[in-house]
Amino acid sequence: MSIIARPENNQLKQLFHIDNGHSESGQQVLSLRLGEKHVAFAITNPTGTELYQLIYCTTDDQLTTGWNESELTALFTAYPLLATSFYRVKVVYDFPQSTLVSSQYNKQEDAGLLLTAASGPIGDSHVVSESIAEWQLNNIYAAPKAIREWISQKLPAATFMHQYSLGLKSINSTGSAGTLAVDFRKNDFMILAVKGNTFLLAQTFEYAVPEDVLFYLLKTCQQFGLSQQQAELQLSGLIDQQSSLYNELYQYFKNSRFREPGWNIQSDYPSHFFTSLNDLAQCAS
Repeated sequence: MSIIARPENNQLKQLFHIDNGHSESGQQVLSLRLGEKHVAFAITNPTGTELYQLIYCTTDDQLTTGWNESELTALFTAYPLLATSFYRVKVVYDFPQSTLVSSQYNKQEDAGLLLTAASGPIGDSHVVSESIAEWQLNNIYAAPKAIREWISQKLPAATFMHQYSLGLKSINSTGSAGTLAVDFRKNDFMILAVKGNTFLLAQTFEYAVPEDVLFYLLKTCQQFGLSQQQAELQLSGLIDQQSSLYNELYQYFKNSRFREPGWNIQSDYPSHFFTSLNDLAQCAS
């Protein structure tokens, strides 16, 4: 693990670096995820099926109020390839402050009030109401103004999306018993819970030990009447099959599997570590 940038008082540490070469066509797509304690990006072909470069960094300091101009400049200085002229740029906000409402009852003029009631003050942020037509939902979230304006200036082709919207567009739910899609970062994880065509939950939780994760998953099953023996547990992100976390989960959720990415990846790292990045690279909108 190496420290590649020190934006203000934060130490940005590189966890993973994959280099599979560059595109010969020149049509490269940048997929960038920015979270409270992490940043990751991938450079792929336009369909997201071929991975050229991947970087995953984390920090011990929370960046909820960060990712200002100074921190973003430090990131781009550390990785000059981010200044490349890309065919397309996709950015996802990996921040948990969000509320999902039925599109039927969504009103743009109420978006700010709903978000404040659900997540508290939003500060100097844009309120976005993002349509998830597949689930007949609108995701209302705060888009940090500093991030959006700085990235839009540096990467004019950038489009933006929230992690919950992307997760719901990417989830594969075919069984009637319900699906729990769980994506792990270093110290937190996201749960998306659906049953058939019904959305149940999108939420992010912090954890320190495997028992924390198990508690939230069992609580979700109890709250929504899902059977832990029958519901499918789809795992992705920073969870290893040999870890105590995986062993603990498998004791309670026998119908578990790793959700693998759909790109051609050449790496010694478990490929499911980067499924969320591949979701973004392959997302059409």
